[in-house]
Amino acid sequence: MLIPLVIAGLAFLIVPLVVGLPGDAAFRVDGTVVTKDQLHNRVKVLGALYGIREPVGGTELEQFRRDVAKAVAVGMILDNAAADHQIVIADKSARDTLNKMIDEQMGSDGQRAFTDLLGKLGVSENDVLDEIKRQQRTARLFQDVTGPTAGTVADDQLPAYYDSHKADFLVPEQRHLRNTVVATKEQADQVVQRASSGTDFAALVNETSLDEATRSKQGDLGLVAAPQLESEYAKAAFAAAVGSVFGPVQTRFGWNVGQVVESKPAVQPPYEQVKDQVRDALRSERALAVWRKWLAERIKAADVEYADDYRPADPDAPPPDDSAAVPQPGANGVQPPSLSISPSSISPSSVPPSR
Repeated sequence: MLIPLVIAGLAFLIVPLVVGLPGDAAFRVDGTVVTKDQLHNRVKVLGALYGIREPVGGTELEQFRRDVAKAVAVGMILDNAAADHQIVIADKSARDTLNKMIDEQMGSDGQRAFTDLLGKLGVSENDVLDEIKRQQRTARLFQDVTGPTAGTVADDQLPAYYDSHKADFLVPEQRHLRNTVVATKEQADQVVQRASSGTDFAALVNETSLDEATRSKQGDLGLVAAPQLESEYAKAAFAAAVGSVFGPVQTRFGWNVGQVVESKPAVQPPYEQVKDQVRDALRSERALAVWRKWLAERIKAADVEYADDYRPADPDAPPPDDSAAVPQPGANGVQPPSLSISPSSISPSSVPPSR
């Protein structure tokens, strides 16, 4: 009778050594441990590229820690799935995408401005290239998973879908904005004071803005909707009266002062005008349903183990549809979430990534 007891005792001692997490671990995915320091460094990169800000403390910080751990864990699961599908993104593809972003977002002498910006954000060019590759891998994986089963959409299905989803096709209020970015709140307060005293805002942008891409256009951001802007900036921009100056508003790139040039009210376009968008939306909805089912199965199969302080409320649930773990299909193919590398208040077109 002693032998079974001894064996049972050994099993009791050995199991924690096999499955337990190291003391500095945040979580483990498919045998790979991510330490708290590694997760913190990942948050730093995501903060620089997507404007994610870590709360100072309290319950918000606790929730943030759990959300980020799950997001990065799901990203690792997707990376492993992409490898299973033999999806490889060439260095040239990522480099071409980055070069296009620099040309479009950084203005004249874009490479120098980009290098300066990386130094201010505390990230490397390789960090940006790696993130671009992650996005492109996820987009390709989405196509592989959903393409065979999403199916086609018949024309007779579209009117009913439009009628039940009219709000999805509403063109939201847009505002024509100008913006300047400065380094400190004191500088921003001076811009507000001078603009309110009658100094031409375009001239102030030319004199003060750190954003070379928009400075060359007198700070003109064009017509933008609230979801295109960082949230705090959007609140200020859409609360201000037309013709007025608003701010200062702090974003990840500095202190912003804006001016509302004009406002265009929201418009509900008729069905015939958005028929192609309705088709894309219905196709996307079906594709997302396939993706979420597949992703939930992958997450459960990965059996992610979280440290107590990093365990999300529902570890096996897939991320929300608007996260970067869910690429957005459309008329031009699957669109990975976009990065913003310009120090203006225009934000990525989708939420910060779930990885």
